[in-house]
Amino acid sequence: MTAWHDREMTMELKLSAREYLSRGDGYEEKMEYLMAAGYDAIELTGRPDILEMVDEIAEAMRNTGCAVSTICSGGRGALMAAERDQRELAVEDLRNFLTAAGQLGATGVIYAPLIAVKMNPDQYTRLPDLSPWKGQEELEMDLLVELATELAEHAESQGVCVLWEPLNRYEQWWFNRLENGAELCDRVGRDGCRIMADFFHMSIEEDTIAGALERYAADYVRHIHLADSNRFTPGHGHTDFAAAFRALDGIGWEGYMALECRTRGEAAEDIARTARLLRSQA
Repeated sequence: MTAWHDREMTMELKLSAREYLSRGDGYEEKMEYLMAAGYDAIELTGRPDILEMVDEIAEAMRNTGCAVSTICSGGRGALMAAERDQRELAVEDLRNFLTAAGQLGATGVIYAPLIAVKMNPDQYTRLPDLSPWKGQEELEMDLLVELATELAEHAESQGVCVLWEPLNRYEQWWFNRLENGAELCDRVGRDGCRIMADFFHMSIEEDTIAGALERYAADYVRHIHLADSNRFTPGHGHTDFAAAFRALDGIGWEGYMALECRTRGEAAEDIARTARLLRSQA
């Protein structure tokens, strides 16, 4: 079990959870489920018809008092694929997700830039290595800067952010650490381009989760995913959540933290237990 240390914190814990962790036939039932378990918001799963669902989602928010923290993009295509038509599909869906996020008062839309290409090698092609002119990662970063700038401009027009997600090396060849996200934000130079920090991926890639947050969270991180080191709910692994929370408290971080993990035992009980555990530390 994770060791939780006694400390006094002033950070207000704003808890959200991925839509797949909830239960219900519609958005209102899903929101009620999470609110009853101790959460403040839901993180929606992106779907191509999301703009058609905004009114239904907004009504569910009004009826339950549950916020929408973020939209976690699935969407069509692959933003970093060599195939232009697949990049254009991904941009189209991302723009729609950003519009929906603005209408719902969310922080923004999460996107892991290379996961679709990595996980679907029979469908998408990775950009080529054009050394000695440009290596593969350099070429990918240059393309990502161009696409991220366009998307950041649209995000700002909607009052939200694109939240680029570093993933561990086994799920995404590159863009693995918060420093990669910070470099992207610096090159884009727009408020609509920010990053998301995922404790599970950070437990693999960062020297320490707390240290990376202390360095990058204030300027770049606008959303967090919570999972323990084994990708189960917090309390089932060895991630030092206490140190991470102290780091966030020290910089006055105010964003949402969304549960993205697997559950153990009876799901509803485990999700409620996790909310109590996390809130007891705030």
